[in-house]
Amino acid sequence: MRYDDRLKTVLKGSLPEGNAAALQWRQVADLMAQKPGRLVNDDVQSGLTRLRDLHERVDETDRIAAVQALNGRLRSAPLLVYLCADNDAVCDAAITAADLQDEEWVDVIPQLSPRGNNSLRARSDLGPLTRDVLNLDAWGGADNSAPLISANDDMIEDVDAQDNGEPEKKPDDASQISTLVARIEDYQRNREAKVAQSSMTDAEHRSYFVDVIDGINFETDDSGTIIWAEGPPKGAIVGVTIAEPTFDDGPGPDAYGAAAFRQRMPLENARMRLCGAPIVAGDWRMSAIPYFGDETGRFKGYRGVMRRPNAAEDARQNSLDVERREQLQQLIHELRTPLNAIIGFSEIIEQQLFGPASFEYRTLSRSIMDEAQRLLTGFEDLDIAAKIDAGQMESQSGLTEPEWLMERLAQRLQSLTESKSVDLHMTKAEPVRPFALESESVERIFARLLSAAIIACENGEELRADLRTRIGSQPVNYFSLSRPSRIQGVSEEQLLDPSHGIEGDGSDTPLLGLGFSLRLVRNLAKSANGTLTISDERIALTLPAATTSEIGVKETEFE
Repeated sequence: MRYDDRLKTVLKGSLPEGNAAALQWRQVADLMAQKPGRLVNDDVQSGLTRLRDLHERVDETDRIAAVQALNGRLRSAPLLVYLCADNDAVCDAAITAADLQDEEWVDVIPQLSPRGNNSLRARSDLGPLTRDVLNLDAWGGADNSAPLISANDDMIEDVDAQDNGEPEKKPDDASQISTLVARIEDYQRNREAKVAQSSMTDAEHRSYFVDVIDGINFETDDSGTIIWAEGPPKGAIVGVTIAEPTFDDGPGPDAYGAAAFRQRMPLENARMRLCGAPIVAGDWRMSAIPYFGDETGRFKGYRGVMRRPNAAEDARQNSLDVERREQLQQLIHELRTPLNAIIGFSEIIEQQLFGPASFEYRTLSRSIMDEAQRLLTGFEDLDIAAKIDAGQMESQSGLTEPEWLMERLAQRLQSLTESKSVDLHMTKAEPVRPFALESESVERIFARLLSAAIIACENGEELRADLRTRIGSQPVNYFSLSRPSRIQGVSEEQLLDPSHGIEGDGSDTPLLGLGFSLRLVRNLAKSANGTLTISDERIALTLPAATTSEIGVKETEFE
């Protein structure tokens, strides 16, 4: 058994330009023309949609040459109807190249354009059924009929369709004209109803290509190319890839979506742009999960949905939003300079680098330095949030050892845990695989999560956490942290609300609020193809792990 997938292969990928567009138009037309009986309806629809999308990119000369090359091999009735809707030269070439059976011509004639019907009458190899439908014998053959009816071809077809009588004998010129005038009058009486019906039929046909839709179900292969879609015409989306980020005005996902595909991670509301047919063109939000073979476990692709973004998610930022974001980033940059100077002078006084200073003076300098550091951290969080919102925040690939991370966190969080009298116990399963991210991104995510959790603790409270690697098609490092007491019983939605805070003194809470800090951690994790989830008892963070090493069962505790 052989499976002919040549047409599917040609239709893969985005719309080409220039000579490549003309070449693909010729290939699709040639494949559809030769084996119409072996093409299922979806393939016919996909092929016709691709020809339509390429129409403006292919010169008339190239289209005519491609159709002429099909001479005697154009056996696809849907393709013939489509080509006859093109300009006159392409229509004439298609009628000349067509090789349909007599019964097929009978079915095709009502769908042909007026130009197509007129060109068909000039052929001398038509069968009896076709000649009868065209009423050629009544008019004395193709040679005599063409000049007479070419000007009112569409009208005469409707009149002929109403004529159920026996074919007439060849009349003379006078009677022929009289008969024509009578038929014209009869046609005009019925024309209004037929035009209304025809307009409705045409509108129904065109709506499939012009109207927009709000949802698409899709499936990709293991290379990320969409191979199945439900909702739009198949040719409008099949062949688009989700594996490579979009550039300029082409179709494709954002950097987050492409990175998630490389890591075989679930996608949640990734930005996706589609081009071409008006029914799908524009920005989308894409959510999808990878799927694997039941027997082999081999990665096979993604299955998911696309939806139109709501107003709050619209990626098209107006100039005012961009200007405000740039102003915020400029303000943060300008505030960092004096803060760094304050921190530097406070360290000089606190460490007595320029001479002895009293204990009270050094204590005050230390307090100033801590507050300045707190402000600087808040400004950095604002800058990071602005970059994430603008799509400028991308985590770099690399490897980060868990041992190094534990040591860095212990140093970074020491003063905070001492000030709150919080005991932080973290257990690590051995061996835990390295994080598949560069160290700065991993440290930033963990430091902000643990800082927010420690601040949400009561004085003297104990926090417990564990880190382990979960094995699968794409391994992840799973970090689980117990909920601090001051946020027990608060829903995840409330905790992630940027306006949500916790009770306490100003120095005892995150500068921008607990909700802002947790939402920032979640967005940082998402940009690194990870997740942050909050349950009733624990806070869970997952980040991609390296795909090497084996997992043991030894437990090591770090405090």
